[in-house]
Amino acid sequence: MAELAGCSAATFYSHFGNKDDALTAAFEQTLVDLVQGSDTRLTEERFLVEGIGPVVAEFVDWLADFFRVESLVFRTALGRLPHHRPLRDVYRQAEIDTLARREATFRHLQDRSLVRAGDPGLLAETFMVASQGINNPRALRPEAAGVRGSLAEALTTIISPRGEEDS
Repeated sequence: MAELAGCSAATFYSHFGNKDDALTAAFEQTLVDLVQGSDTRLTEERFLVEGIGPVVAEFVDWLADFFRVESLVFRTALGRLPHHRPLRDVYRQAEIDTLARREATFRHLQDRSLVRAGDPGLLAETFMVASQGINNPRALRPEAAGVRGSLAEALTTIISPRGEEDS
């Protein structure tokens, strides 16, 4: 992290009370990038123009690239969640923000019968939880395109209207 900030480790850590606080700051920025990147890829307009399958496939590929780059911060932070309340708070807020955004998008798409009917909050939560599996090291390997393709198909099935998973 210090290298990315362009300073020595001592200088970097002098800005934080402890290493968990530094990790929290890095994780918070990573989550902001994740939410913003997801927002630009999972828009109502893209679903309307491109269809569910292509949008989800591109999202899965982007998400794998994102997790590959941010894996150290992500995995370190997730491992420290039980031990540092500010870290948990940052994570929970990102979950709340993500769910609210996906729920709104899915609700609008349901109004147009483009995604599965039902509780849009549950649909958003299911989509989020399932997409977190893309952070699995086996899905991040360059040679795991087939795994990512299967994950994209599964996510497409989760949100597609019943009987229209190939859209």
